Parts: sequence; structure tokens; C-alpha cells
Amino acid sequence: MRDASLATLRTLWRGTGVATHLGVGLLMAMLVALDIGERLDRLGMAGWWHRRLLRILGLRIAVRGTPAEGAHLTVANHVSWLDIPLMGSVEPLRFIAKSEIRNWPLAGSLATAAGSFYIRRGKGGSRPLLDRLSVYLRSGGAVVLFPEGTTTDGTRVLPFHARLLATAIEARCAVQPVALRYLPAPDGRRVAPFIGDDDLLRHVLRVLREPCIEVEVIYCPPLDSRGRERAELALAAQTAIEIELGLHQAVPAALAA
Repeated sequence: MRDASLATLRTLWRGTGVATHLGVGLLMAMLVALDIGERLDRLGMAGWWHRRLLRILGLRIAVRGTPAEGAHLTVANHVSWLDIPLMGSVEPLRFIAKSEIRNWPLAGSLATAAGSFYIRRGKGGSRPLLDRLSVYLRSGGAVVLFPEGTTTDGTRVLPFHARLLATAIEARCAVQPVALRYLPAPDGRRVAPFIGDDDLLRHVLRVLREPCIEVEVIYCPPLDSRGRERAELALAAQTAIEIELGLHQAVPAALAA
């Protein structure tokens, strides 16, 4: 009974904190929209917002390794909506989002303010995005991509879609694989994965009720994209992440190249 009461109080307290923080995010988004001269550090602001959100939600983050220096395309396995603030909290990155998100209430404003690149579904939808990404990467920027295309429970990694990795080859920049590992609760429950028929509201409430969620962010050695095919690069990044997660036994020739 006492544990249930504590969980309810925790949910109410954190829920209030999240609601307030979302309001702060909307105010920041308005400031960015009014910043015609682009004098504001939108990536720095987004990083602060993501770190604060994760503290409110009770995530404990352990980071191993460091990201590649200079321009790079980060690729990570995808477990939850939590991956987005998680990656935004550890380094200044811009995200890739579906074009529909631009018009979503709240989420669209926050994504646009953080400088997200939007991809249009359908034939030919990726070419304009690839061009914009290449320009940004050549200017020294960093972008994160979840190439599985969907989420898993974290016990496996789905085959990486290679299409958008072509932008790293065009920009001649490094590909930075990152392994995300959410640790189970002491009783073995996996709270973080957002998969299948999960409803966002119910999942958020589960996260709010949890005393803490521990997660590891593991930076693998960066991959040189020069002279490589996108499928080869996708396989090398996927395998590096699988190795860090303990899901692969041997380093293939693609990684040694």
C-alpha cells in the first residue's frame, strides 16, 4: 500500500514537472522562431531542455566513450521515444523526423525549434533531405539517425536501412555508431521500450511511476565513410552496436576495412 502511494505521488510530482517543462520548451521555441538573425544557440538550448527533461523523468545516464570530432552522422539502435531526449542530452545533434511531425501540436514546435530535418515519405522523398543533410554535414554539423526505422525491446537490433547513410559518403564524414542499453528494473521489468501496441500516454505514466531508469550510452569507434558503399557502411555500424550490446560474437571483415 505504501509503495503504491509513493508511486502515485511520484507520478503526480513528475507529471507536474514535465507539464511545466513542456511550457518552458514552447517559450524557447517561440524565441527561436523570432530569432531571425539566428543569434541564439538553438542546439545548446535544446541540449539543456533534453537534460532537464531526463532528470525530471528520473533517468540515470552512463556514457562510455566520446563522439567523433567534427562533422559526423550518428546512428543508434532505437528502443523508445526516450532515445530522442537521450541523444540530444549527450551531444549537440540535429534529428531527422517524418514530415507529418512538423504539424503536430507541441511536438512539431519543439522539433522545429531544435532544427530537425524533415523527410517526406514516398518516392523521391529522401533526395531533397540527402542534399540538405550533406550541406549541413560539410559545414561541420552532426546529425543523428535511427536506421532500424522502428523500435525494439532492446534485446535485438533490426537490419539497418542504408539509404540515408549515403549522406555521410557524399559529405565524406565519419559515421558514429552508438549503442543504447536500457537496464531492466530490479524485478526484471523493461520499462523503457516503446513497442508494439504501446500507447504513448500509458507508457509515459509507466516511466513517471518508475523510481529510476538506468541507461548506458556507448560510443563505438567511428567509421570512415570514404570509399565505402552505403550498405556496407550500414552493416558495419549495425554490427558495431550489436557487439557492444553483446548480440554479436565476432567482428566481420566490413568493420576491419
